[in-house]
Amino acid sequence: MTVDFGVTRALDHVDLAFAPGEIVGLLGHNGAGKSTLLNVATGAVAPTEGLMRLDGDEVSIPSPSRSSELGITVIHQTPALAGNLSVLDNLFMSQPGMGRTAAERRTARDALAQVGGDDIDLREFVGNLPLGQRQLVDLARGLLHGDMKVLLLDEPTAALGKGETDSLHALIRRLAAGGTTVIYVSHRLPDIVEVCDRVVILRDGRVVGEQPVAGLSSAKLANDLAPGMQESAFEPGIPGDVIMEVRHPFPLEFRRGEVVGLFGVAGGEQFELFDALQGLDGHAEATLDGVEYRPRSPRAAIGLGVHTVVADRDTDGLIAGMGALDNVFAPWRGRRHEGRPVAPTLAARQQQYREICEALDIKGPGPESPMSAFSGGNRQKHLLAMWIYPVTPRLLLLAQPTQGVDVGAKADIRRVVRRAAADGMAVVVASAESDEIAGLCDRTYVLYGHQSAELARTDDFDAAMLDALLGLIPEKEAIA
Repeated sequence: MTVDFGVTRALDHVDLAFAPGEIVGLLGHNGAGKSTLLNVATGAVAPTEGLMRLDGDEVSIPSPSRSSELGITVIHQTPALAGNLSVLDNLFMSQPGMGRTAAERRTARDALAQVGGDDIDLREFVGNLPLGQRQLVDLARGLLHGDMKVLLLDEPTAALGKGETDSLHALIRRLAAGGTTVIYVSHRLPDIVEVCDRVVILRDGRVVGEQPVAGLSSAKLANDLAPGMQESAFEPGIPGDVIMEVRHPFPLEFRRGEVVGLFGVAGGEQFELFDALQGLDGHAEATLDGVEYRPRSPRAAIGLGVHTVVADRDTDGLIAGMGALDNVFAPWRGRRHEGRPVAPTLAARQQQYREICEALDIKGPGPESPMSAFSGGNRQKHLLAMWIYPVTPRLLLLAQPTQGVDVGAKADIRRVVRRAAADGMAVVVASAESDEIAGLCDRTYVLYGHQSAELARTDDFDAAMLDALLGLIPEKEAIA
């Protein structure tokens, strides 16, 4: 199968077969063709050449609704849900009139329970749910579509914690045991190793590898994805003056020249503190360069030089239909910094955008193309660029900045963040992924239940974080 977008070849003679009951991991850098392949399978994109067969019969899939009729279900990284409708309404959106009886509501609750969302209220508006729970609703909706011959999962665990991920993997195994073919797209290589039977690796729109998972390691898969690319050794930062002090109730200190982690459970206290520091819910007792810091809004925080890269880039960070260049400069149009306008002319913005693309190795269709035309990793790079380059922050807050991006994009993001700290910026990273903190940070605070533990970087930094977190969780909660 081949797919061309103008002069760009997104898929180049891809020839793949998937058996009933097989779980296949689909891997590749951002822009490798993974999303295009899924879009062809669901009728969202028509192939330039080639055909599809289902159960041995050639099929035509002109639209996503036709793919559902054929038993093909897709769960996207960004859930396709209506935020102004309830969870129940979203679950039965494609089945008018359903969801009104007590039996149908029980069916809905059972579907949520199967994907680890048994604590989600059917009456809650989907727009009020965090990203992880919205993803669970989307998964549950897929279960209610009926006969599921093929399940396509696009980064399904990107916003999930360990418990939710374990529940999802158990569900995938049950579906596969019943004959459902599962195609699993993920950048979280340990997830692929844990649940998949084999992997298919795409690079530049071509299949460059197929192999069983048995005997593979995450390290080998990472090398197959980016042959010859060795991650550089971690070079610790040189901490400077304290720029911010926070009472948590124990004091936390953030210094210029270093990257500091806030680590805890998924949806945990590190994100509550993160929201308070950017001027959202609640407030933190903090000082910024010795002066009381209590912003009433993100706008106020930005005015004080505290910039935030949010976790949900597509909902809260970027404007999908706006051009890439305009996205990067959107917060700064008409604003002044140190008495001067920020990139006041189109020529100035175009020049800086070229420099940003070079610094972050941004790939894509061009500065005027809508943000939605870029791959996930390149969208994340644009979001990072928005808050580092037009105006340099005093303190940069990053929420899970390498979530859902491939090995190469992670390396690019780490390099730019570490460079920013080396140039004197203070950086704080909030995450529920210990490997993300270990890849970025000089030291970290482990937070749970208004308790904290500070950890310096060591050779076993990743494991030490998990041990420290378990030490803060009461035994009865850890057992539960």
